Amino acid sequence: MRLPNQFVNRLGELSGAELGMDTINNLNVGAQLFTEAKQFAWGIGEGTIPGQMTSIMNQRIQEGIQVKMLISAQRLPATVSLPPTPKNVELRGLSKLPAIVAISEKAAGVCFYQVGGKPDYAGFFGTDSAYLNWVKDLFLYYWEKGKRI
Repeated sequence: MRLPNQFVNRLGELSGAELGMDTINNLNVGAQLFTEAKQFAWGIGEGTIPGQMTSIMNQRIQEGIQVKMLISAQRLPATVSLPPTPKNVELRGLSKLPAIVAISEKAAGVCFYQVGGKPDYAGFFGTDSAYLNWVKDLFLYYWEKGKRI
């Protein structure tokens, strides 16, 4: 999926982030981001939550942080019957995801897809305010396009 021009034109805002090439380290950084979130934790992903993240996310949800997750609509069964979710949790599905994203009020990570649609777990991570705004804007752009689950 190609990023809309308004995000391509702002790629310079990623200069305040660091490129992480190690997949396992990048997954750990994403988990740490959720662990340290105090206000919100938003994410875009394939729909499978890594095992080590489940307990972290449940704890953060119980503590009341706002969680928004945008997942691949292809991962959803035709008839969705999810248990009731807490008021601070929202889920949406989207047919084509633009990237894998994790963002909180303090930090963000974004990993783009390769040509052909395979996720690339090398990505950009950081706390720079311009970078955080770019990732937040990207998340909200696609969030608005997502279908409520």
